[in-house]
Amino acid sequence: MRMNALREYEPAAGRLVEWRPTESTMDSIGAAREHPAPPSSFQENHIRRSLANDAAGAVHSPWLSTVFDLPGRIDADAMAVAWQQWVRRHGTLLTWFEDTGDELRRYALDADDVEFAPVEIGDRDGAQIRDHLLHRFDGATSALRWPPFVLGAVLREESSTVFFAVDHAHTDGYSIFLVFDELRRLYEQQVGGEPAALPEVGDHAVFAARERGRALEPEAQAAAVRTWSDFWLSGGERPPSFPLPLGLDDGEPRGKLLMERELFDADQANAFGKRCREHRGGFAAGIFAALAIAASELAGAESFRTLTPVQTRDERQWAAAQGWFINLVPLHFSLTGLGTFGEVLTAAEEAFTRARAIADVPVVKLVELLGSQLRLQEDARTVLPIVSFIDLRRIRGGELWEQADAQVLSGPGEGFDVPMWVNRLRGLTYLKASYPDTAVAADNVARYLDRTMAVLHRVIADGDHEFRSAVPAAALAE
Repeated sequence: MRMNALREYEPAAGRLVEWRPTESTMDSIGAAREHPAPPSSFQENHIRRSLANDAAGAVHSPWLSTVFDLPGRIDADAMAVAWQQWVRRHGTLLTWFEDTGDELRRYALDADDVEFAPVEIGDRDGAQIRDHLLHRFDGATSALRWPPFVLGAVLREESSTVFFAVDHAHTDGYSIFLVFDELRRLYEQQVGGEPAALPEVGDHAVFAARERGRALEPEAQAAAVRTWSDFWLSGGERPPSFPLPLGLDDGEPRGKLLMERELFDADQANAFGKRCREHRGGFAAGIFAALAIAASELAGAESFRTLTPVQTRDERQWAAAQGWFINLVPLHFSLTGLGTFGEVLTAAEEAFTRARAIADVPVVKLVELLGSQLRLQEDARTVLPIVSFIDLRRIRGGELWEQADAQVLSGPGEGFDVPMWVNRLRGLTYLKASYPDTAVAADNVARYLDRTMAVLHRVIADGDHEFRSAVPAAALAE
């Protein structure tokens, strides 16, 4: 499943329909109960950031979306039942939050009260559909009201395109990939009678309550403080940043654009994984190593620093649940004295192991604990730069993604830096980078991604890659 910008999405024309809550469902909101579970640390941080962006008048899209095709013209009534079953299945989608100023209170509907009915919007061409999705996703997916999502489709005789968008508070970058298979199975159950056979899932609200209520173990807290302190001090008490100039001399953010590189096909990915194992490292650490070498060769970087998401789905009940089940951990390793991919891979693997060891200590909670000693997010509006790696090969239904033209879509926003996502699919591994809309950034991000690819493919071909660090620009200016 590819990641793309919604504003570049080109759907075929068709009849636009949405599934919206019935009148009785909306009436039940007034009598909804307060839910005892607080937001998780990441949910609260996300909602506060969204409110800060709203207050500043910034362009942002605090939602995630997926689109995919199903064969034939969708039966609107059957899909209404499928949506109903799916939303009832995931407890977080039944909830919303109220901002009292001092806290975020969660409210929840009873699952039995939730029903949907089709609402026809009408026949639209591709540009009109895209504009409709931008308008609806931006205006109807707030975590501070219910529903926090938009359910819809474009109906055609040969195939129909399903779309779903939800506030990021209720999903994460892994959960969104699970929507396709579950909804497809529930719909096929309605029209064909074949059991959906979905695994049981837990409620993310339960996960959130446990996370906020769990006291940090002294040893785990001490290990996390050491790892974060090393990371923080190694970068001069600043968050990580892209190694090359981005043309933001005025310090103001720019609109975000996306750039993609197809790193490997299936055979190349397997070959790269084998090379990494020969050097006693893993695939993900190999990607980090190549990124580090590219930064050294192009910018003279003496170390590699980034934040990387790790899964917190530590129980079977969370495996297929919708919700925000990730933590951010710091990845840092020195390049001093290293001259080959194999040597850098060893350092990257050791750093990745240290980082994953503190995955159960929420970074948001740690920031609260350390206060001014760890100023990761001085501006509440900003999204921290990350390098994400997800292996998606084992997700159910993934073999059908290409046939269904399944995509994850993002909306417009502003940015200061270059977050990157590396996704390994069954037949393709790709890197997607988001970068500020400047000519300097476009040039330097392209150079960086191309150099990273060159390192990766040299490793596949030769088993290793020798490199020399560029002279840093700061040194040249002295």
